[in-house]
Amino acid sequence: MPAENDATASRVLAVNVSQRWSEVEKGTSSEADVVLGDWSPWSGGSTSKMLFDPDEIAVVVACRRGQAMAVYDVVPNEQGRRWDWVGNGPRRRIVFHGQPSRRYDATRSAPAPTWRRGEGTPVKLLDLDVLLEGTAQPDNSARHVVLGEAVVRSDGDRRLTVSVPPGYSVTVHTRTDPADRSN
Repeated sequence: MPAENDATASRVLAVNVSQRWSEVEKGTSSEADVVLGDWSPWSGGSTSKMLFDPDEIAVVVACRRGQAMAVYDVVPNEQGRRWDWVGNGPRRRIVFHGQPSRRYDATRSAPAPTWRRGEGTPVKLLDLDVLLEGTAQPDNSARHVVLGEAVVRSDGDRRLTVSVPPGYSVTVHTRTDPADRSN
C-alpha cells in the first residue's frame, strides 16, 4: 500500500534488526525507533551511489532470526516528510516516519520475506507483493509452513494465503474427496 500522498512509494525495505531488537525487549528503545532508523541507503562503501531511493519505500519490515518482527507503513510526519537524513558527513543515514501497518499485519511473525540463516546484510529492497496482507493471527491459532521460498498460511477459517517470490507460479487443485490427502 503506497503511503498517503505518495503514489511513487511501491517498495518494501526489509531491515535486519538482529543487533538492536534486544533494546525493544529490554525497553531501552521503542519498536518504531529500531524499525524505522537509522538505515544506510548507500551501496557498499559508496557515498554517491544509493542502494535504494527512500521516496520509493512504502513499508519497512523488521527481520530477526528468520522472522518478521514488525511491519511499518511509511507515512508523512507533521511537516509532510516521509523520511529524514540523520548524522553528518558523506555517509549520512535515513530515518523513516511510520506507523504499525494494518494492511500487512499478517507479515508480522511470519517467516522473514528475504533473509536466510547467516546472512548479515542490514537492508534489502523488495516488492510489495511479497508481503502477506491481513491481520496477524494469535500464535496459538496461526499455522504456516515454509516450502523452499514459499510461505503457506492457514487462518483457521478454511482460507489459505500463499506467498511466493516473483517468478514463481502456483497451481491449486481442489480434491473431490476431502479425506484423500494423497495429492
